[in-house]
Amino acid sequence: MSELNITALEKRTVLVLTGKDVWDFLQNLVTNDMKMVSESQCLYAALLTAQGKFLHDFIIVKQGDAFLIDCTTDRKDDLVRRLTLYKLRSEVTLSEKEGKVFALYGDGANKAANLPEKAGTVIQNGDNLYLVDPRNAALGVRIIATPNFNLSEAFPDAIIKGESTYNAHRLQLGIPEGGQDIIPEKNFLLEANFEELNGVSFSKGCYVGQELTARTKHRAKIKKRLFRVAFDGTLKPGDKITLDDREIAEVRSFSNGQGIALVRLENLPGDPAALKPTGVKLIQPEYINPPITKKY
Repeated sequence: MSELNITALEKRTVLVLTGKDVWDFLQNLVTNDMKMVSESQCLYAALLTAQGKFLHDFIIVKQGDAFLIDCTTDRKDDLVRRLTLYKLRSEVTLSEKEGKVFALYGDGANKAANLPEKAGTVIQNGDNLYLVDPRNAALGVRIIATPNFNLSEAFPDAIIKGESTYNAHRLQLGIPEGGQDIIPEKNFLLEANFEELNGVSFSKGCYVGQELTARTKHRAKIKKRLFRVAFDGTLKPGDKITLDDREIAEVRSFSNGQGIALVRLENLPGDPAALKPTGVKLIQPEYINPPITKKY
């Protein structure tokens, strides 16, 4: 990507959590270690069912005494409901932050925001927060902005693009979005590459769904993975990719030749040219290291 782009992420909402018990409350719930969060470092995390299945993913950012949760708008109400159920007698208050979330990406994004290339780094610019996406620095910079944020003044060299451009950038990197590529109450965390995307801690201790997640990790029982899809034709969520009449993968999202699919790893060996539909490619994301397999 040779240009500097900025996109308003209209499908994102920022929740605000405050109160004297808020740190312990989040530490006992989310998959990542809240000890990593500071005013200069954010993190990616998820909320799971007790059986270890995915419910929600989000970015957690500290601002003063509050913790901000950057989550998907479509499933915000369900997240608030679940957090409220877990809150019980804890002194925690939930509210919604005014403003918008933007993504700044492409050539020179970090330099334009005065940020290093380290995932999760946060700086405060006035009342706005600039952060390197904690999932993968290649995604660019995320901006949690106030309602009066002046886009053209802050980044005069950035080209304003629609969400389809940002999604193409994300899909090219093979980075999933919860609720779309990661299906609530269906997918397990490590199938969705959460370890490689800095979204889970195996040393923090207990959280909801921790036991199964840890067992899956230590017994190496990950049977499926989210891979990139490249195809010159058209695909839609739910479409099957097959090899010798066996299902290899299920498409989760697809746009402009790029997508994400959940791959059955045990079925991968074979002739890649025999994949159906003809010409489709399954590509392991580069951030998975060491590689599981090559291109199929």
